[in-house]
Amino acid sequence: FTEVVKFTPPLYKQRYQFIKDLVGKYKPKKVADLGCADCTLLWMLKFCSCIEVLAGLDICENVMKEKMHRLYPLPGDYLQPAERSLTVTLHHGSVAHKDPCMLGFDLITCIELIEHLEESELEKFPEVVFGFMAPAMVVISTPNSEFNPLLPGVTSFRHPDHKFEWNQAEFQSWALHIARCYNYSVEFTGVGPPPMGMEDVGFCTQIGVFVRKYSQTGETAHFEKPTKAAYKTV
Repeated sequence: FTEVVKFTPPLYKQRYQFIKDLVGKYKPKKVADLGCADCTLLWMLKFCSCIEVLAGLDICENVMKEKMHRLYPLPGDYLQPAERSLTVTLHHGSVAHKDPCMLGFDLITCIELIEHLEESELEKFPEVVFGFMAPAMVVISTPNSEFNPLLPGVTSFRHPDHKFEWNQAEFQSWALHIARCYNYSVEFTGVGPPPMGMEDVGFCTQIGVFVRKYSQTGETAHFEKPTKAAYKTV
């Protein structure tokens, strides 16, 4: 295969647009982005009128601080206050730790996050996100390693900090196991389609959309909630 694969718009923008479209469809009021990095997704979501609470979490405090000014209210927001109130909070911490500030969210996004986690963090991740935070919906995206041979210059992993990159079967097996354990359904999709005739390769970025199931009595499961804060507010 010699054709150079190029995505328009760039793949990272397609991932963010996927989330924005999902927000437009399901109208969540409280959204958290885990591994929010430079806050680009949060900045895009702050313009979604349905959202009343936005939260970001990242292990790297400096990266958040460099770009957090984009989340400040605009001058026009003071002159013509919107009918809805919007609260944005950034937290410094790890997705391997539980903190009550992340309870009660409608949507939690994990965009290109899991492949950066150490093995011990990845083991704790499902219980923290699905067992403890337990939002109505979780979206997880991660590279599809089957696409890597089509990307120029990629010999092993796409980024030097990646601890792993899964093929479609590996990601789906992991996701389905989580869905069974924590009473979620999951559907698989992605962004960055393969070239014609190579559909089996799958999307360049694979995405799992998890939706929490409710018990027949209509009651949500109750988990033991720690009261001690694990994150630091930025």
